[in-house]
Amino acid sequence: MIPAFTGTIFICNPATGEFVELPPGSPSLLREHRVAFGFDPWSGTYKVARHFIRSYRDTTTAQMDDGEEGGTTTSREYSCGHEILTFGGDVGKEEAWVWKATVDPPYPIKARTPICLPGVFFWSALKSMVLPAKVISNVILRFSLLDETFTVHPNPPCSEYLGRNDSLSALGGKLCYIHSTSPWDNSIWLAEDGSNLAWSLCRRVCLPIPRMLLAFACASTDRDKIFISVDACILLRCDLRDGSLEEIINMPRDMLYDLRNGRKINIGALFVAHYMVPYVESLLRIRPSR
Repeated sequence: MIPAFTGTIFICNPATGEFVELPPGSPSLLREHRVAFGFDPWSGTYKVARHFIRSYRDTTTAQMDDGEEGGTTTSREYSCGHEILTFGGDVGKEEAWVWKATVDPPYPIKARTPICLPGVFFWSALKSMVLPAKVISNVILRFSLLDETFTVHPNPPCSEYLGRNDSLSALGGKLCYIHSTSPWDNSIWLAEDGSNLAWSLCRRVCLPIPRMLLAFACASTDRDKIFISVDACILLRCDLRDGSLEEIINMPRDMLYDLRNGRKINIGALFVAHYMVPYVESLLRIRPSR
């Protein structure tokens, strides 16, 4: 799935060469929307989930300091919606390729990559915020594709909010939280799914190069090893048994692209982010053959 900043959403299958634009969803204030894409094992279909903002309201309250009126604080409340689109499997024509409203999320969802595991989506959500843009706390929303409901769960004990240098990912079928305590040091937390997310520290990792913004993790075919992408540029393989790291590729320097004239180029110093996503080849067509 490829969501565009303009609000358009595309589904691509590299194996079949299909590139399909989804129908537009409900309008969102400020053109902000969040999207997730995954497989629903309960129905044997693929589902796209979309969060959007209907409206928001700012409320200003006065603060008292030692009995005297002090400054003011402004809190923001959102009215948010959530909808899903289904395709593939045995879904009927009246349900396929149509956005269907679900229950509203209990909190507004943040602009961070959601985690899609079989039958469930995980979102980072904003529990409370005081302006100007001061985050008070975050929670994790778990959306079940079975009954299409949300449950609210806490962040791991290492952090009350998903910071700009932290990230969510999926490792070994579990929700993973990468907490970056410094440009070199990262702690990897895993959650056991259930009625409550039970967090445990998996491994502390020291990067060979300092990250500027983000270290993102992705599962590999070896359950004892994961990939770590540093600033969407350097790809490392980490052995979770001892925390050792191996550089796989420097993507701006070593990744080559084919031009139509037959030449090959690399990105070099150009500011380009290389996104790492898990991929399993499939010949399932996005749209059925006519």
